[in-house]
Amino acid sequence: MAVQNDNELFSKLGVDIGDGKLNIDLNQTREFFDALKQTFENTAQNLQKDLSDGKVDMAENVGIKIDKENINIDLEKTKSFVEGFGEKIANFLVELEKSVQDIQVKK
Repeated sequence: MAVQNDNELFSKLGVDIGDGKLNIDLNQTREFFDALKQTFENTAQNLQKDLSDGKVDMAENVGIKIDKENINIDLEKTKSFVEGFGEKIANFLVELEKSVQDIQVKK
């Protein structure tokens, strides 16, 4: 399962490993990071618009709800969200590091 996930990640990044060769499609790699950047920018713009409109409701997942009169923060949900997000980033970095090490070993 991990090998399949690695291959999917490499494919999205434009990296092809096979027959003792490493091929990196810089256009595809750039497209992947541009798409990731665009996703973050869109999310930030939507959040900014909602804040300007006086409404932000992330109570279910993040524990934060904002309207024109109140800001409600459920600290337990917020803590859980931040911890979960941190774990996901850490796991991604660990998997990325393993993949890079595998590439170096295959050289």
